[in-house]
Amino acid sequence: MGNRAIGMCLAVGALSLVACGGASKGKGSKNVAGIDSSDGLTVPRVDPSLCDTKGKKVTTFDLNHDNRPDVWKLFATADEGGTTVEILTCKQVDLDHDGRKDYVQTYSRTGEMLAEEFDFTFEGEMDAREHYDKKTGKIYLIERDSDHDKKPDVWEKYDEEGRLESVRRDRNADGKPDLWEQYKKGELLAILYDDDFDNKVDRKDELKTTEPPKETKPETDGDEDSIENDTPEDEAGGSEVDPASDG
Repeated sequence: MGNRAIGMCLAVGALSLVACGGASKGKGSKNVAGIDSSDGLTVPRVDPSLCDTKGKKVTTFDLNHDNRPDVWKLFATADEGGTTVEILTCKQVDLDHDGRKDYVQTYSRTGEMLAEEFDFTFEGEMDAREHYDKKTGKIYLIERDSDHDKKPDVWEKYDEEGRLESVRRDRNADGKPDLWEQYKKGELLAILYDDDFDNKVDRKDELKTTEPPKETKPETDGDEDSIENDTPEDEAGGSEVDPASDG
């Protein structure tokens, strides 16, 4: 990650004081960018109307005092028991003060955060989107555009503990995964390759898991004939793994 991207992350952390929210998995989901149910991953759709200014109250902030807004907060109105309340649905930030939004938070209509988007290169296009799980409040899916063609080509899935579970990569920019990394508790187990891009696995590399050191029992003066030594099973090997399997 370059210095500008690192600076962006620090700035985002500082700006977290401007607004805060919960976490939620999007209700409306659809398969996009070549990912479908057969691949074992569904990418949720983030409702673009949540960041549309139409029908919303917009509050702006000028953080560097150059008479131009740097932060936009969008509020929808709702009726709760006869009382009109404002609900934050979107926050947009211009981190490098060039007039373009580099960081976006999207919230549900009940005020829970759905996703965050980042323009790490500050070129006007988002490079990554993080999706949040309502139950755990943690990131469960990240989409990345590593070649900056405005389409995601890396999909990272995380378990309920926030550990990496699987990574799918699109190496030929056709919108479909052709490399699958499989993890267990954040540790890489295997990599599957579709080298001719026909949606079938051509080869597989398995990695041995790190085994804990074997316990040794101290010598005794008794009449024991032997000391039993159990060998841990190798969890990574011994069976074929379907590309759709996540760890």
